[in-house]
Amino acid sequence: MTSLQSISGSLLYYLIGIFVILLMIGQTAELFQAIRYRRDKMHLTASVINLLLCFALLIVIMDFAITRFISPEDEWMFQEFEWAIFDQPWLWSVCGELIGFAVLILLFRGNLRYRKEHLTPDAIRQTVDLLPAGICISDDTGTVLLSNLKMDMICRELTGHLLSDANRFTAQIEADGEEQNNRFFVKLQSGTVYQFEQSALTERGREYNCLTAIDVTERYRVTEELKAKNAHLQEIKRRMQAVSDLSGDMFVAQEEAAARAALHNQLGQVLLMGRHYLKHPDDTDANLVYITTTQMNSFLLGEYKEPADEQNDMLTEVLWITQSIGVTVDINGSLPEQASARTILAHAIQECAANTVKHAGGDRLNVTLGENEIVITNNGKPPKGEIAESGGLLSLRRSVEEAGGTMTTQSRPLFCLTIEL
Repeated sequence: MTSLQSISGSLLYYLIGIFVILLMIGQTAELFQAIRYRRDKMHLTASVINLLLCFALLIVIMDFAITRFISPEDEWMFQEFEWAIFDQPWLWSVCGELIGFAVLILLFRGNLRYRKEHLTPDAIRQTVDLLPAGICISDDTGTVLLSNLKMDMICRELTGHLLSDANRFTAQIEADGEEQNNRFFVKLQSGTVYQFEQSALTERGREYNCLTAIDVTERYRVTEELKAKNAHLQEIKRRMQAVSDLSGDMFVAQEEAAARAALHNQLGQVLLMGRHYLKHPDDTDANLVYITTTQMNSFLLGEYKEPADEQNDMLTEVLWITQSIGVTVDINGSLPEQASARTILAHAIQECAANTVKHAGGDRLNVTLGENEIVITNNGKPPKGEIAESGGLLSLRRSVEEAGGTMTTQSRPLFCLTIEL
């Protein structure tokens, strides 16, 4: 016999029963998947029909299993068409199961192809989980509707708990973060810095809260370095301003010192000129003494004004003044034509003439002019010790060095001033 009853209790019977149960489970899973993916009506209809076929095969197998445990007196429990089904060849059941299995395979393949070609909830979920940024969508009560793996990881590292309450998580971010333009920057224990930003999301008339987290570790590091460098630059600027103010004060002080030295020299020259005039009135130009004394008095009283149209050569004036104080200047060599060199020569002759009269008791200067050299000696007594440069000599040295030259003084065997330009 080839009927279903002929294999009752055999291994083949149990294999058919197990296979139909597995087929039923697989078709049920496929139907739920089709509903989740929102498949078309044709696919859903085929899934439902195949599920009913599998269910019918399962009922037949289960009902037939009961017949093995009932007595002949209880056979009335089954109707005639049921006994007719039990008498059918068992190959029909196998064929039905194979047909159902083939349809199930086709439906599963259709779902796989649909997943590859269409955007499904699973695809959305996987895409969101693969995002390098964290994302969390919640309602007003803080219930998390969607969050990816990155946001869950950030929440665990920041709070030590799973992301279940978005409002509590947001409050933690605002408490620990640094706010900049409605964004919060939070540095985790691992050293990673995330930028959190919250925005509103409207879907089907309902408003949801969307919280995003972006890794800005490198940008934050560069920003902090720029802040530190900017603070350092501000400190340098402050110091430079202080140095500038100090330099201005030093420049003013230097100019005042130079003015005092020049005034000292000029006043000394005038006094020496007056003394020489009193001792030797016949050898001195009285008019020059008068003019020079008048100019000095006017300068001291604040009434002196430079002539507007007249420009006198300083070297010529100095030679007149040295003559008026009783000092003869012998110049060997050609006088320089460059204005700066003539000014330095005049300054040197003026200072040496005054020192010759005041300290050496002499009345003659010997000036030797080379190509780039000025050598000045006198006929007075040599200095008693080393020459201490102050006043006029110090002012002369500054002028020489500012012009790029050098100045040396010698006290033995006689006084000698050498200037190299």
